Amino acid sequence: MGFTEYPIHVDQLCIGVFVRLEGADGSVSLPESFKIEKQEQMEAIRRSGLKHVICVLDKCDRLPIPLEAPASKKAAEERPRTPVSRELLGLKRETIERNRERKARFARFEKQYDQTMVSVTKVMRRISGKSDEAVAEASSLVQAMVDTFLGDADVVVGLMTNKPTDEKKHYHALNITVLSMMLGKEFGLDAEAMHILGMGGLFHDVGKGRVPIQQLKGGKATSMSAMLKSHYRAHPEQGARLVLEMPDFPKQAVRIILEHHEEMNGAGFPKGLSGEDIMPFARIVRVVDAYENLLNDDEGGGSTPHEALKQLFALAKRVGTLDQRIVSVFVRCLGVYPPGTIVQLSNGATGMVLSTNPAKAARPTVLLHHPDVPRKEALVVDLATEEALEVTATLRAEALPREVYAYLSPVSQYNYYAESMPKGS
Repeated sequence: MGFTEYPIHVDQLCIGVFVRLEGADGSVSLPESFKIEKQEQMEAIRRSGLKHVICVLDKCDRLPIPLEAPASKKAAEERPRTPVSRELLGLKRETIERNRERKARFARFEKQYDQTMVSVTKVMRRISGKSDEAVAEASSLVQAMVDTFLGDADVVVGLMTNKPTDEKKHYHALNITVLSMMLGKEFGLDAEAMHILGMGGLFHDVGKGRVPIQQLKGGKATSMSAMLKSHYRAHPEQGARLVLEMPDFPKQAVRIILEHHEEMNGAGFPKGLSGEDIMPFARIVRVVDAYENLLNDDEGGGSTPHEALKQLFALAKRVGTLDQRIVSVFVRCLGVYPPGTIVQLSNGATGMVLSTNPAKAARPTVLLHHPDVPRKEALVVDLATEEALEVTATLRAEALPREVYAYLSPVSQYNYYAESMPKGS
């Protein structure tokens, strides 16, 4: 089974999903694999006796729908449950040790992340001031990100978190850089190409700067809104002009800054480029920029990671603004249920996804809520090996009972783990 193929429940089927059938009883005449185009095909699959089918992500027009959580306590009690396996019941001692190591590892990462954030802030200020040392500092910083966040072992790739307004643009720049290089690694880029991608990602929004105050004085609300929109649409060109004044800034990275708002269907700006005319690295930055913005919108009502991936998939497949191949690889990297997603398991337990397994996209590692287990010793279950359990629904954090919310601590913060690719997979 490929990395972009994974099992889904028949209740997740919808028009536009491409499926492969395995184990049908033959009572219903259906192709072995096909794209669902009408309701009758979904009903036929259900009549075949299958409970699960294989979703072939690359051939889908949209992502499968998530299973809805039970509407009531009674409905939850009536839902069939998978018995908790012996391995799960015996996890507590092992989990305590794993959590100790994990907490120490997270603490190390958060320190590195904060230190990198300080460096990003300094570099961004120097580049805006056209400092001669800024490009050299930025180059060293990008290399440090590769060494720190994209090693061969399991590595935390980034933190997506709402930060104070005055720091948000710098956290955004850091997140975009790391996620872009994560994709660059998946595409097999060499060191020079990774450096270009990292520099373009770090400075993709450098042209935003401040809106000239003289343009705001005495303006009406409508004219101010139009002026702000105009300033926003001009920032790619302004950023490109700024870095072009620096002799040592990599010229190919300038194109990333200039083209990161171009769209595959030609509806972007500033040049209205389309398809292959857009630099591939700019297309990568465009995808991760859209994702990070969906998680952390300015109004504080950001999407969940699972919802954000669904929206990205729609933008690529139906709207045509994003590169479909890049989005598919991004989904593969983050998994069907990205870290931070609140899920319900087949045994009725609620948990939060901690990390994903590229080889088994629908079977992440989940931190479970359990009222009898202290929060500091919370069970962590790897669904790739705990085959008796599976994700049956995704939940919004605000819908959780207060005690479950506090236990899982699902703040607007998501850790992304780049799991080492299993050898021979």
